[in-house]
Amino acid sequence: MKRACLIFLSIVLAACAPAVTEPLLTPTPGAPFVVEPIQIDRVEVLIMESFPVQVSAHITGIVGDGCSELHRVEQTRSGNVVTIIITRQRRLADVCTMIAQLYDEMLKLEGSFPAGDYTLKVNNVEQTFRID
Repeated sequence: MKRACLIFLSIVLAACAPAVTEPLLTPTPGAPFVVEPIQIDRVEVLIMESFPVQVSAHITGIVGDGCSELHRVEQTRSGNVVTIIITRQRRLADVCTMIAQLYDEMLKLEGSFPAGDYTLKVNNVEQTFRID
């Protein structure tokens, strides 16, 4: 029993030891990158009172940690469905700060919007809207 307690205590103390982060934050040259969608928290559709009708999307989310950077914002459309894919990239081998980089952008939706029902998909978030 004492031995199990000592092992447990050793693990707990090792976990509480201060981490040496300075050398680990240096990027590894030639390390492979990973590209993946960012986290989307909110999508708000804004319809401008203009002719022709213009539509924008206010998108908020999280790009990632201290090593992640915005990679690409790609917009496509198929009929009444507009899809926006926002990706980030980071090196796989890097150890990074856990400070979130926020994403907060207003994006104009491309194309014309005659009267009808529409769907906007931004990564994993879907928002519907109507043009009268």
